[in-house]
Formats: sequence, structure tokens, C-alpha cells
Amino acid sequence: MPRLPVAISLGDLSLTLAAVGLGLVAGAIVLALGGADPLRGVADILLSFIYYPEIFLVRSSILVMTALAFAIPLRMGFFNIGAEGQLYAGAAAALVAALTLPYTPLPALVAAAVAGGLMGLFAGLLRVKLNINEVLSTIMLNWIAFWSLRYIVVEYLADPVYSHLTLEVPLEARIPWIPSELLPPPLQEHLRSGFPMIVFVSLATALAAWTVIYKTVPGLRYRFAGANEYAAASRGVAVGRVKLASMAAAGVLAGLGGALLILGHSYRIDSTLSGLFGYGFEGIGVALIGRNNPLGIVAASLFVGDLASGSERIQVTARIPAELADVVNGAIIFTVAALSGLRYTGIPRRLSSIAGRLG
Repeated sequence: MPRLPVAISLGDLSLTLAAVGLGLVAGAIVLALGGADPLRGVADILLSFIYYPEIFLVRSSILVMTALAFAIPLRMGFFNIGAEGQLYAGAAAALVAALTLPYTPLPALVAAAVAGGLMGLFAGLLRVKLNINEVLSTIMLNWIAFWSLRYIVVEYLADPVYSHLTLEVPLEARIPWIPSELLPPPLQEHLRSGFPMIVFVSLATALAAWTVIYKTVPGLRYRFAGANEYAAASRGVAVGRVKLASMAAAGVLAGLGGALLILGHSYRIDSTLSGLFGYGFEGIGVALIGRNNPLGIVAASLFVGDLASGSERIQVTARIPAELADVVNGAIIFTVAALSGLRYTGIPRRLSSIAGRLG
């Protein structure tokens, strides 16, 4: 069996950087078509984390979780499009647990992990046992989770004063922020609301995922089964169990992402779920940009999180509507993710072969 790389190779890094460059060009073109200064717009996007650090840090943290939820099953040949619904389930479970046991964030985190994990496991069972395509099942489960949560929010968890919002997470059940006065002086000016602790949780999760995948025996079995499931089965690896475990782990991670968002940032869910929407789908692009490597995903999450804060920034500096700002972000992410995903098609290898023959 060929040795699987622990880190992203130099070639992968070069392709990713090239994809990022072309993605920014695509964003600049959209800005120019919208009548804005493309160079200033791109610069504002890249430096937006300075002006909107809270948006940058929170969004990047949640994207780490949903990107891992896509990347881990992908090695097993599963396209988990369900991180969105698994995040909804985790957010709902975390809120209910926090309102029921408002003493510490731990019960809410456990409830979120269980809720998301069960959704992921269910989709995995449908694929492994009944051969039902996971793309279809997870998309349907996303909608089931979306409308179920909206019903629960409106009917059972609504705040009697602000009916479009749920009851608020009690103070004791929240994941705290580090007060700005405890931060180093250079950060105090930019992080006036403090530093969100969920950043450390997401980084620790990514590091733990990397360690398990590349430094443990279960991780070796997982990589072996992903590289060649028939060879792995012949060596005694229970491939079916590994597949189910990958989908369950994905659900746990996405569910925890929902919990981190509710316990560490918003503390409520709105009736339209606008505060939760999109993290799961964006995580797919982040995973592709990060080459499905947990450490690469952290870097990719920072990039896409910066784009999110950049969307807010260019609405002010370039005086463009929010819709156009979202188009700019979409053009950048689509271009980068599409080019980053080229390696899975074998096209770069074929081009290298053709160039070698011509040379």
C-alpha cells in the first residue's frame, strides 16, 4: 500500500495557492462588473479580519467543524451533504439541554454530539445496509431537520417577549469569552468584546482528528479502508464498521459545531434559522480547499472566515448591496473549491503526463 501523506504536499499547497489567486481574480471581476474598485475591494476582503474579528473568529471556528464533518467520510467514499442538518440537530439539542440543565455547558455539548451523531449514523446505515445513496438521504435529512427545528423553535422554545427568537441560553451553560482586558494590548483594541473560547475548542478538535487519523491504529485502519476497501477487508479490517464510524463521527462533529455556535456566540435560535444556515454547505468548500486534511482545513476555514467578514467590510467601503457582496464571496469560494477539487479528477496527473511526452 502506498504511503499516505501526513501533511499536505508542496504540490498540493502550490495548487491551493494558485486556486486562491484565481478565486480572488474572479471576485475582483465581479466587483468590477458591480461598479466597485476591484483592487481595493479585494484588499478590503483580505484585511477584513482586522475590522470584524469577532465574525472572523466565530465563523472560522464553526467551519472547522462542518468541514471535518465532510472530509472524514469522504475518504471512505461518502459524500456527507448532511452536515447542515446535523448542525441544526446539534444546535437544537444543545439549546434544549442548556435550558434543562443550566449549570455547565457539558450536558449541552454531549446532547449535541449525540443528536448529530445519530443523524450521521442513520445516513450511514442507509448506505451500508440498504445501498441508499448518501447524497440523496442527507439532503432529505437536511430538510427534515430544518423544518422540524423551525417548528420546535416556534411552538415550544419561543421567547414570550421576542417571539421570533428562542429562550436564551443561561449564563452558566454558555462557553465563555476571554475578557478583552485579559488579552495582550495589541488585541484589546480590535477584540473589544473579548476572545471566543470556541476557537480553542475547534482547534483542539482539528488537532485531535489529525492525531487519530495519522497517529493511531484506528486511524491506520480508516486510511487503509479508504485507500482500498477490498485489500483492507482481506486483511481483517471491518470496512462496513469503519464506514459507519466515519459517518457517525461526521455527525458528532457537525452537531458540536451547532452547539459551539449556540453556546459560545448567538445563545439563541431565530425562527428562520438564519443564524445557523449555510455553515454545513460552506464546510464542503472548506474541506476541498483544505485537501481534506484536518490541519489544512484549519487554514482553509480561516480563509473562508475572512471572506465572511470581508462581505461585511466591502458593503461599507465599496458601497455595494449585501447581495453583490455575497456573489463576490460565492465566486471566490466556488473558484477556489473547484480548482482545489481538480486533483480528485486525475486531470493534473494527465496533464503532467501529456507535458512529459511533449517535452
